[in-house]
Amino acid sequence: MIFPTVYLALTTSVLVTAVSSIDIDTRSISAIYAAAQKEQGVLQVAYGGDEPDQANGIAKAFANQFPKVKVNFTTDLSKYVEGRINKAIANDELYADATILQTLHNFDAWANRGLLLPYKPPHFDKIWLSLTRADGSYIPVFGSHFGPFVYNPSVIPAADVPKSYADILDPKWKGKIVLTYPNDDDAVLYLFKVIIEQYGWIWLDRLLQQDVQWVRGTATPGEILVLDPSKKISFTSFPAANGWTFTPPVSDVYTSWAQSSAIFKHTRLPETAKLLQAFLISEAGQNVYIQQGLPTVRRDIPGSKVTMADDTNTEYVTFHQFMRDRATVEAFRLQIEDKVGTAQGISPLIDGVYIPRY
Repeated sequence: MIFPTVYLALTTSVLVTAVSSIDIDTRSISAIYAAAQKEQGVLQVAYGGDEPDQANGIAKAFANQFPKVKVNFTTDLSKYVEGRINKAIANDELYADATILQTLHNFDAWANRGLLLPYKPPHFDKIWLSLTRADGSYIPVFGSHFGPFVYNPSVIPAADVPKSYADILDPKWKGKIVLTYPNDDDAVLYLFKVIIEQYGWIWLDRLLQQDVQWVRGTATPGEILVLDPSKKISFTSFPAANGWTFTPPVSDVYTSWAQSSAIFKHTRLPETAKLLQAFLISEAGQNVYIQQGLPTVRRDIPGSKVTMADDTNTEYVTFHQFMRDRATVEAFRLQIEDKVGTAQGISPLIDGVYIPRY
C-alpha cells in the first residue's frame, strides 16, 4: 500500500507533541545581530551534504549580511555528522554549536534528552508547524526531495520522459540510468520503500536488469549525467548544470522532507546560533534556497513559486516518521543491500566527481 497524496497545508502537526510556553523571539534580526556581536569565537555548524560546496550559498549570504560574526560550516554526509555529534555527546564534548541535517530522527532523540536549545526565531509562526517541534528545538530549513526524473530536455523529448517508476524499466533505458545506492542514503532508501510498496519487489528485480550505474552520494548521479554522454537519466539526484531539469512522476508517490536545523544547548555562542536560526527562516535566507530550486519552508514568501504546497503526489512528514523507526529502517536497508550489494567507492565529497554549483 502506498502513502496517499497529502497536501502539506492540511497535514496535522504530527511532529508537534505539545503546546510550548516558549515565545517567539520578537527582536528584530538587527537586535539579534547586535547581541551576537558581544560573543567571542566562531560558531561551528555541522552541515549535512554530499558535495563540499553545498553549504556555500547560505554561508556566503549569512557572512555578507552579518560580517561582524564568524560562522564556519563543515559539510559531510548527514549520517557521518550524526555519528561525530553522538560520539562527542558520549564524551561530554561539543562537536558543533548547531547542525543542519537530513537524518531527522536525531533531532527527536537529542530534544528528548534535553540536548537542544529551544528557540523560536522571528517568523516561526510562518513555517509549516508539522515540520518543527512545539518548543522550537529544531526547525525546518528547506524542502528537498528524491524521485523526480532528472534529464536533459535537449536530449530527451518530453514525450519520452518516464511518467512512472514502471516506465524506467523500459529496455530503452538499459545502460543509461545512474542511481544512488539506496542502502547508503536514508532518503533514497525511503524512496525505494515507497516504490516497492506500490510495485512489489519484482520492480527492483527488473530494475537490476537495467545495467544501472550505482554510485555514492545524491549529487553524483546528476554530475555523471553531465559528464558522461552515455548516461541519460536518474531519479535519485537533482540537476547539476544549466539546461538540465527534473520532472516528478505523474501520480507515483515520491520522497520529500525538510532538512532541519537545531542549536545544541551547551553552545558557548547562543546569540550567534540564534542569529543563524533567525536568518535561515528569514526571507533573505529562504531566498538562497529558493534560488537553488528548493522549496521554501515558509507559507508567506511573497512571489515564491517554489513552495511545499506546490507538490501534489508527495508530502513532507512520512520520511521523518520512517526515520524514527530505526528497526524498520535497518531491516529494509539490509533487504535492499542483499539485492543491490554493499555501497562501493569512497566518500562522494572526495571521489573526484564534482561540478561546482554554489
